[in-house]
Amino acid sequence: MNLLLVDVDGALVNAQGIDMRCFLQAIEEVLHITLDKSRYQEKGGTDSAMLDEILRQFPVETSRSIVHRQVEQKYLEYLADSLTSLPEGTVISKGAREFLEQMGSRQDTHVAITSSGWAAVSRMKLKAVGIDVSKMTFASSSDAPSRTEIMALAAFRAKQDSGMTFQRRVVFAEGEWNQRASQELGYDFVAVGKKLSHHTHIPSLSYYQAALSRLNMAEPL
Repeated sequence: MNLLLVDVDGALVNAQGIDMRCFLQAIEEVLHITLDKSRYQEKGGTDSAMLDEILRQFPVETSRSIVHRQVEQKYLEYLADSLTSLPEGTVISKGAREFLEQMGSRQDTHVAITSSGWAAVSRMKLKAVGIDVSKMTFASSSDAPSRTEIMALAAFRAKQDSGMTFQRRVVFAEGEWNQRASQELGYDFVAVGKKLSHHTHIPSLSYYQAALSRLNMAEPL
């Protein structure tokens, strides 16, 4: 049995930087601060970890959990407004729906969705492009602060959900942070998109069959 861990941002959804702008805007409003946006051009960590880092720079008396809830709520408000102005076709990553449908139909494969974002934020992005993950294994930074922990938790939940033992675990994601987390866990890694050069790399999930062939997973085991 194979486990495929598919990342929301980059692999399934391309929010074109809107999510980062909304995230930073929410932080600035809740904390009443001004951030140097040039330091946050790209997400290199989870929502919760990034907010914790900013809170270390700008300490507040309010408890961490309350600040996280306030920022998340404001983030959701900004993101909802921004996503409605974008055509669905510009947000969904190429091949995402077909990939999930094809992998979901394989008897030798279980699919889990992972995200460095908060669960509600990630589900909002997916809903905006018509992807329903309500019945799929899911783990996000609402569950754990680090990418490695999120992947490990997704694998654990996948085992519970499927009742199966996985011989292989393969991550489809973009970014060096996802590659490092995969290496730490001993998972195979498929780089999706343009941000990372890797021996198993595809421009988008439209090319998933090429990646599976390279991993000797093209045919059901």
